[in-house]
Amino acid sequence: MTRNSVIRPAAALAVFFLLYPVLAWAEGRALSSPYEATVARALESAAAFVEDAGDEGGVMLGGVVPHHDIAIDMITRFYQKLAGQSGQNAQKIRRVWLFAPDHFQQARRWAAVCDADWRFAMADRTAVETLGRSKIVELSSKLFAREHGITLHIPFIARFFPNASVVPIVLRPDIPDMALLMLRNRIGRLLGEGDLIILSMDLSHYKPPEAMKIEDKRTLGVLTNLKYSAASGIDVDARRAASLVLRLFRDMGATEGEILEHTDSSALLGKRIESGTSYATIVYRARTFRR
Repeated sequence: MTRNSVIRPAAALAVFFLLYPVLAWAEGRALSSPYEATVARALESAAAFVEDAGDEGGVMLGGVVPHHDIAIDMITRFYQKLAGQSGQNAQKIRRVWLFAPDHFQQARRWAAVCDADWRFAMADRTAVETLGRSKIVELSSKLFAREHGITLHIPFIARFFPNASVVPIVLRPDIPDMALLMLRNRIGRLLGEGDLIILSMDLSHYKPPEAMKIEDKRTLGVLTNLKYSAASGIDVDARRAASLVLRLFRDMGATEGEILEHTDSSALLGKRIESGTSYATIVYRARTFRR
């Protein structure tokens, strides 16, 4: 047997992880996240996870978090905060709504929801069926296999909220107000205690640090004050999803958001990036859950 006739194990493994999401979808099996190993390493190097760090007041509703793996440590701390310092038992979270932009504009309708299970997280059948009855929402699994706004977060959700089903949703950037209202109404009828909403979103793009700082000041004001009607004018990659999520947080009883961290690619990489991206993690609470 010649050297060239042997497929090296490392190369074979790399090919497997590249092809698995597509093959899994084609065969009707659970979807896999390409970030599982990245998240596992981040959790290994993170500080010990505290199951209950005390009640900081009110009910944790969810938050805003990046989806670039350059910010993986920041993302890890966000989930630790969400699960361990919310005053809730993470075991009781029953459903996580995960919103992201449709980066590759693959949705054939205004929005798409993943109707397939993931390797470590089950799709929420009630939500899928309810949203699927709307003409504005496409039921799909194929487009989610390569949507990093979703796949980066699935392993975190599975790790920190092991008893929760998941509802991954992407929104097209041109979704009109009426479609957003219809989606808000359908989701609102399903929301209850034990639900979390996570918006996977990066902030300013393709700018030097000084320019991003100016943009982010306005953006963070909109996000923390839940000014959903102003979300269409902020420099983020998920304006329409932000508008929807801020409305939902208000509906659930939130009055403001708490910024956990705010940074940019220059700070994370330790060198100046002229065309960078900025990131923030924000959490939202309510005194009591409101339907």
